[in-house]
Amino acid sequence: MLSRWKMSLLAGGIVVLGLWAGARAQQPDKEPSPFQAPPQAKPVNEVIQEFPSNDQMRTAWKVHWATSTGFGLTLQGAWFKRAPKEKWMQVVGDCRLSEMFVPYHSGSPRFWDISYNFSLCKVNKNEAGPHGKVLGNPPNVVCEVRDRGLAYVDTGKGGRRGQKLVLFATLDAANYRYVIEYGFQDDGVITFRVGSTGRNYGSREWEGHMHNGLWRVDVNVDGPANNSVLVMEHMEPVGEQRANAKTIHRPFNGGREGFEDWDPLKFTMLSIQNDKKRNIRNQPAAWDVMPLRHGNARHYGPDNEECTRHDFWVTQNRTGEIYYVKLPKYVAKAEPIMNTDVVVWVSTAGHHEPRSEDGEMKGTSFEGVTQLMWCGFDLRPRNVFDRSPLYP
Repeated sequence: MLSRWKMSLLAGGIVVLGLWAGARAQQPDKEPSPFQAPPQAKPVNEVIQEFPSNDQMRTAWKVHWATSTGFGLTLQGAWFKRAPKEKWMQVVGDCRLSEMFVPYHSGSPRFWDISYNFSLCKVNKNEAGPHGKVLGNPPNVVCEVRDRGLAYVDTGKGGRRGQKLVLFATLDAANYRYVIEYGFQDDGVITFRVGSTGRNYGSREWEGHMHNGLWRVDVNVDGPANNSVLVMEHMEPVGEQRANAKTIHRPFNGGREGFEDWDPLKFTMLSIQNDKKRNIRNQPAAWDVMPLRHGNARHYGPDNEECTRHDFWVTQNRTGEIYYVKLPKYVAKAEPIMNTDVVVWVSTAGHHEPRSEDGEMKGTSFEGVTQLMWCGFDLRPRNVFDRSPLYP
């Protein structure tokens, strides 16, 4: 096991607190000794937020969240209300950052940071900001309502600004800090983000590396049953009809558990729909996975990295299947993923090429902090509303 110096910033400079052994060790051989179930999450907490926050309610979110070592901040369920008199509609069940894989360019180290069961950082009012509320005991989660900028601008009625509820917490991963953030917008969108910050790894301060945020999302459109996963692709035909583009909707991996890859030329999106829940136009309600990508990560290290070689995986929802590294085993039987309870697994990778802004060497010590680098995706409603939300 590797040893790491764990540092703490005190008044007057950096003070070494002591050797911290075994936290970010290399991936063990074969089966997942570090991938054993972490301690149980704390009891579920609930947040209900109506929008707009300063006027008569138009839409609302109900969110259940929990914390644990390892996975940090997780969602236990989220429900959306598209109008004041509507019933709550479930959108997701269990959601979590399933793994954070950090391979360095030289081939070693190769960290699996979720598996080391790090704890969450305590937060204070400075991190929460003027509008954030600190939650939890110990205090490690921030809840706030943010202005999200313009929601739309109409030719006749002008524009409207939107809002979103945000929950975030920071995983204390030795020299790194991972800000895990979930956002719930007034228009029904859920945002999934992980931000990498902290200090560059000791002795490798100037070596490039990756931060692969690997997510598990149990999508439950109007409940866990009757959910199907489709792929949507924009196609620019070749041949005589080159001007006639089209969009293709097809079952993910032929309607079976497996994987698909993001193609920038096809604007690949996933759509999880419930054919039993339809809007006024008789269109099935769905939430779409909208990638926000820096690039596509592919890793070929010695152990358990097959899971990183594809951008999307889909499985049936089965108890205990929460570990991204085990995805090749989870999909081995290729069970159906149409009209059932499904889980979508999404890779959101960022490449960190160190720069002067990360910090500086002062003698033998590295001082400074890497600014946040965000990766993630959105879960956007499709045919959930009967018309433009929040209009006019």
